[in-house]
Amino acid sequence: MKIKMRHAVSTAVLTAVLMLPGVAGADGGCLQGTWHYFDAGGRLVGEQTVGCAELDGSWGSVTANSAFSQGCASSF
Repeated sequence: MKIKMRHAVSTAVLTAVLMLPGVAGADGGCLQGTWHYFDAGGRLVGEQTVGCAELDGSWGSVTANSAFSQGCASSF
């Protein structure tokens, strides 16, 4: 009986630990940084900083051609 209970508890704890990364990512996790948006020629046409409190903001155009740089160093 003790072995079955220990196995059940161990399984529950392991399951909870394995689910943590998925739960953190469900709402965007700890995403902090800046999206950089480029036109077809590769020229920077906009930026959006997220998760950086007073540094959050955006300017320019949002395009499908984008890159993300992690961290809170805004270029505004």
